[in-house]
Amino acid sequence: MKQLVLIGRLVFGAWMLANGINHFFVGLWPLPTGHEPLAIQLMDALVHSRLIDVAMAIQLITGALILSGFLVPVALCVVMPVSTCALYWSLILDHQPVGALLAVAAFALNGLLMLAYLDYYKGPLQRRALMAGESAAGRATYDFLFVNPSGRASRGQFVPALITLLVAVVFYAYLVTGLTAMWCMFVLLFPAIVLHARRLHDMGHSAWLLLVPGVLMVAAFAIWLGIFSLGASLDRFVPLIALVVSAGFALWGCVGKGQAEANHFGPPVAI
Repeated sequence: MKQLVLIGRLVFGAWMLANGINHFFVGLWPLPTGHEPLAIQLMDALVHSRLIDVAMAIQLITGALILSGFLVPVALCVVMPVSTCALYWSLILDHQPVGALLAVAAFALNGLLMLAYLDYYKGPLQRRALMAGESAAGRATYDFLFVNPSGRASRGQFVPALITLLVAVVFYAYLVTGLTAMWCMFVLLFPAIVLHARRLHDMGHSAWLLLVPGVLMVAAFAIWLGIFSLGASLDRFVPLIALVVSAGFALWGCVGKGQAEANHFGPPVAI
């Protein structure tokens, strides 16, 4: 069994790595364009939105990890959505025997290898699994720390969470792009507001102050998404002001000092 797992891991890892290298660096075989109308439309959308680059980057990185034997369970889990989408495109939309066979083989290899590493997934498969840094007792859970705006977040919690949030924004803004990215970044306003509200509480201030950057950012996204227009000059001015004010609040949260009894929310919980 160990030999079979090793062979499957080497084959699948090399396959994913080769796909990524071919797409970004070599170009030995062309990207499939599709034969059926729906398959062609979906592939065109993936190419024009550059989501195909995201999928290939995932294959490139996870293929290297799987082939090297480093973080294999994580890499298999991350690449599985790509294998599933490729299976749907080839088998359901394109109807080409060779492509469908390859997609089925990749999906099957991905799934069988995940079954071989099933012990690594037992924790997340629990009904209420604890993620990294969470604890069953007390308030050290992600729901309490980053979904409930009425709590507190210390500076040590705020800065790493803010960096993670900014990385997500940069990913959508510069890699995904387009209206899809804009809507995704708009959704990220919620965790951003919750995070800053908790930080303001920890510094002894009211979270109602966030109405200023919140309203400005909503107006900015409405302009970027084409929902309404305030005129050419204001359409450039309002988003700029929104970004500057929001950056000011973020900087304030990074340098501000917490208060021992701020807003009576109890001591910050370290994660």
